[in-house]
Amino acid sequence: MTISRGERRASARARANFALIKYWGKADARLNVPAVGSISITLDALWSDTDVEFDDALGADELVLDGRSRAEQLAKVSACLDLVRERAGTKARARVVSANNFPTGAGLASSASGFAALVTAAGAPQRVGQEAERGSIVLHALDGAAGPIDGCRRIIHAQR
Repeated sequence: MTISRGERRASARARANFALIKYWGKADARLNVPAVGSISITLDALWSDTDVEFDDALGADELVLDGRSRAEQLAKVSACLDLVRERAGTKARARVVSANNFPTGAGLASSASGFAALVTAAGAPQRVGQEAERGSIVLHALDGAAGPIDGCRRIIHAQR
């Protein structure tokens, strides 16, 4: 992860994974925490890169995914950013630019890796989510594909 000092901007990379054993049920529906864990393999050659810049001049969050504006996915991204903003005590909107080096929606957890990178990048300039557990809580609330262990691993790996 890189952070531009003095600015409210950061970038993060998180790897995709392939689930070998998928969890079922929810222990905490509000935070989207699964009842049982899952086992997955991290795919080192596949990743999501996400840049987040907070800007007080923006009237709303913006999302560009794989080079295209994605209005249909903005609500989920804004919900993630709202959790980060709440923990940071800010109302600044963000410009998010994210790209996968593999096909989005191909069953390789692009959503989980994308949100892991988003939580890490959004939390960095706001000083939120730097501990794996806090970042994982934000991640779980947004993406059911990220179980407790998987979410923590993604956050830790994205911060390296």
